Amino acid sequence: MKKYAGWLVASVVSIAGSGVASAADMAVKAPPMAAPVAVYSWTGWYVGVNGGYAWDDTTGSLNSFTPDFTAAVTAGGTPRFLGAKHEGGFGGGQVGYNWQTSLWVFGLEADIQGADIGRTSTVIFPGGGGILPSVSTGRDHIDWFGTVRGRLGVAANNVLFYGTGGFAYGGVRTTISNVFTPGAAGTFNGSSNDTRVGWAAGAGIEWGFTPNWSLKGEYLHVDLGSSNTTMFDPVNFPVSSATYRFHHQFEAVRVGINYRFGAPVVAKY
Repeated sequence: MKKYAGWLVASVVSIAGSGVASAADMAVKAPPMAAPVAVYSWTGWYVGVNGGYAWDDTTGSLNSFTPDFTAAVTAGGTPRFLGAKHEGGFGGGQVGYNWQTSLWVFGLEADIQGADIGRTSTVIFPGGGGILPSVSTGRDHIDWFGTVRGRLGVAANNVLFYGTGGFAYGGVRTTISNVFTPGAAGTFNGSSNDTRVGWAAGAGIEWGFTPNWSLKGEYLHVDLGSSNTTMFDPVNFPVSSATYRFHHQFEAVRVGINYRFGAPVVAKY
């Protein structure tokens, strides 16, 4: 009986020892925890600067004229199209806010920039048809513009692809003239200067190259509507006049840099 009891105790101790050893082996062999993965978050406020180049088709079509201009228009001394071109550079700043949910990013951005978008067009008439030689000029210039736009994009971690659209506004200055030779035959001038409103739409890509800094490239179409500018002969005012219609629109490409507030990188396991 004593021998049996001793054998039983020894067996229990041996089994218990094997269990402890197996548990120790399992603890050693358990896989390590995965390292945290950094995921870029686009949520938060940002401010930045941008600059770019704008261009578009020519504009400035003859819209109406008084009877005194009939002969000049028919002969070509008063052109039916001035061909003013929107072309030039711009630069300014932006501020905005983004909300991110999963891969989707929703945002609102406002920007404003000074601009030199416009070139003077010259139309030379050598004379004929009973009309004296003349030089006509037209210039439709965008002095500044800004937008307030929504943004909707898809994020691939620290790269954001987005579309954008909304409200646009800008300062437009238009000048036209028609100078006959000799000058005593008629010098016609007209100008307008006002703030226009319209719309803007485009698309872009933004890259977060550090937790708080990002670079973006963007295409934007800006349309500030149309307006008329009339030129008069001061000697024969207001009998002699011609009115031209200009469409204030342009295409733009720009690059920018943004500083993002807060901590846009979060850790996930």
